[in-house]
Amino acid sequence: MRLRDISAAIFDIDGTLLDSSPMWRDLGERFLQSRGITPQPGLSDILAPMTIEESCRYLPENYPLNDTPDGVRAALLEMISDLYRRECPLRPGAAQLLNALHSRGITLLLATAGDKRLSQAALERLGVFRLFSGIFTCDEFGSKSRPDIFLAAAYAAGFPPEECAVFEDSLTAVLTAKSAGFLTAAVCDISEPQQETLRSTADYYRLTPGDYLGLL
Repeated sequence: MRLRDISAAIFDIDGTLLDSSPMWRDLGERFLQSRGITPQPGLSDILAPMTIEESCRYLPENYPLNDTPDGVRAALLEMISDLYRRECPLRPGAAQLLNALHSRGITLLLATAGDKRLSQAALERLGVFRLFSGIFTCDEFGSKSRPDIFLAAAYAAGFPPEECAVFEDSLTAVLTAKSAGFLTAAVCDISEPQQETLRSTADYYRLTPGDYLGLL
């Protein structure tokens, strides 16, 4: 199956369609700056492997904040919501790719580990949510280390996995989708450190969503 012959396309959101990875990476620095505190160099690298709960403990322990960990968490969540609803852009060529697929009659679906409401709000603001037939979340179907979320999307589209392409920036998700029989189309993003493995694993690999237009 070639990409131009698919019947449905299942898209990850963060890092694949939305250019949200820099936003997440800089969140701790943005928070400290909002409190008038200059972050130390390398803070993003320190926070990158942490969960949000771990980050919320680390910041008050290492910076002169009056906020409790719960207060930091509430502030971070408010910042995340505002960034999705107001700032987060599409990745280069994403809108053009989605419109091209939609115009060919290919069913488009979303599969995300992110917050459903915020993801929808961002994509509606950017004018592309209307192109999708459904949105599936890891909260509903489990992490992308299991194929359930992709299989649910394919079932909703009415096509077997071998007629569907999964667009992802995550090596784990690509491995899962490929093992379940999906065509895999990887997109490079800073959130995935194993780019060479991602490149060699996926059926297709491109730097941006727009780079896929030439394959349709």
